Amino acid sequence: MANNTHAGMGTSLSSSYYLRNLYISNRDAGTSSKRSSFKNSELSLADGMALRRAVKNLGSFTYDDDSDKNIRNSVQAFISAYNNTLSSVSDSTDHDLNHDLKQLKNLTSEYKDELDDIGITVNNDGTLTSRSSLLSTASLSKFKELFSSDSTYMQRVFSYSKRIEQRSEALNLTEKMASNNKTQKNGSAANSPAELLAETLEDALPNTGIGKNVNIVL
Repeated sequence: MANNTHAGMGTSLSSSYYLRNLYISNRDAGTSSKRSSFKNSELSLADGMALRRAVKNLGSFTYDDDSDKNIRNSVQAFISAYNNTLSSVSDSTDHDLNHDLKQLKNLTSEYKDELDDIGITVNNDGTLTSRSSLLSTASLSKFKELFSSDSTYMQRVFSYSKRIEQRSEALNLTEKMASNNKTQKNGSAANSPAELLAETLEDALPNTGIGKNVNIVL
């Protein structure tokens, strides 16, 4: 599965490693000290994408003892991406994003007890906090129920994160076009709509070369 990296048997990867991998297409957006330098739509795009990747990553584990430590560290990365998404979307004035945020919070609230059983507290503002003593010892079967590919919770989180990602991408493109029009009015050279779309798509993709040579017809 693309962008998912798991350690071999007996090898553990840290939660920070997994978090960096979730933000592979925009590493700075996943760094708390650098997030203030981004526009809100850029952050919500990066966060929605990271949350979607977190769901796919957790769904790709086999949930056996060999993956135990990596599963728990991946859940920690999921919590960080989830909280980042809530933060960036909460700062948005877009109606569609706010609606998706409300639905995501309501969904997680439905699973409050199940999350609590493995050491994850759902706070009053909807964010998640891990209790390391329980998170590191709770039964792996409980993690499987919540985070495997068959989990209804994960399937619905994936749906909301994808909607947040897509809406943020549209907002980001709209903002770039508005800035482009302003530049054009000031007499400077402006990018075409196709160039702006290509630029937005390139920003949303990992640094693999994909999207760098795309012909777009509008």
